[in-house]
Amino acid sequence: MTGTAAPGAGLPAGEPGQPAPDRAGGWQAVTATERGAAHRAAGIPNQDAVATIPLANGGIVAAVADGHGHSRHFRSARGAQLAVSIACRAARDLATRPGGLPGPGQEEEELRRVLVPGIVDRWRDAVRADVTAEPFTGPENAVRRGDDATVPYGTTLLLAIGQGQRLLLAQIGDGDIVGISPDGTALLPVPGDPMLDGRHTTSLCSPRAAGSFRVAAAGLAGTPLLGALLATDGYGNAQVARAWEAVVSADLAGLIAARPAPWLASRLPEWAGRCASWDGSGDDTTLALLLAPAAPAPERGAGAPFLGSQAAGTVRGGAADGEGER
Repeated sequence: MTGTAAPGAGLPAGEPGQPAPDRAGGWQAVTATERGAAHRAAGIPNQDAVATIPLANGGIVAAVADGHGHSRHFRSARGAQLAVSIACRAARDLATRPGGLPGPGQEEEELRRVLVPGIVDRWRDAVRADVTAEPFTGPENAVRRGDDATVPYGTTLLLAIGQGQRLLLAQIGDGDIVGISPDGTALLPVPGDPMLDGRHTTSLCSPRAAGSFRVAAAGLAGTPLLGALLATDGYGNAQVARAWEAVVSADLAGLIAARPAPWLASRLPEWAGRCASWDGSGDDTTLALLLAPAAPAPERGAGAPFLGSQAAGTVRGGAADGEGER
């Protein structure tokens, strides 16, 4: 391992004789999380988290979160666990309300208006309940220096909702969501965040958290996808290629088309582990790979994939002060 973390160039195709995948039953998700080598050496727990919840009619929700590593965020591992659990439940509530998920053309507005504020409010309530159950100690209050009670729990969040031929996405903070096209092309559906500079990130603990979410939506009839990869920044930071998303998407497209979900699930911890090692980023690394159901042929004139989506390799973000410190 020389820093080209898998999946990536040269990713093994797997053993011969694997059964062909069956995606007719609906969306699937496979996940993995690995503690970073730097955290192992320092005796720090894994501050990432991942969760999934099945939906009716073959749908699924997946979320990953990356608790901030700065000393101000000393309960961020808990914050990340709360974030993925709450986000999955909020997404399920959205999908199971009367009328179900918002209709085409209304998804992004509804995600911003309903889902995002619900996640933020529930997360803040859960943090305050956690503090009530386990108040900050004297040394912890000394570190807080008057910070709001949510700051020690600061975390990013990436969320995906797959149901039928639809994929809805929401993200706050760093990390990556990569759409995987059948031809291997990588789509970066979620708009960039100019607040990300590699040291600071937007965060659920920010007073402006709801406004810092970025969202995207697509119908698979117009945007054929084999799946989508959600990854904390420990994964992207382990990659050598600048446009690593294109390499990863091409490799995953071949594997998703040829290998069943259990095979992918067996390999995901290995790929995450390589990224979390000293030969990778050394950081906690968490992955959620959503596998789309068999899609119909693209509709003629169905429109551009993901409103505002970018091609892999496009530089996103810039230098600015953020609300959470890495």
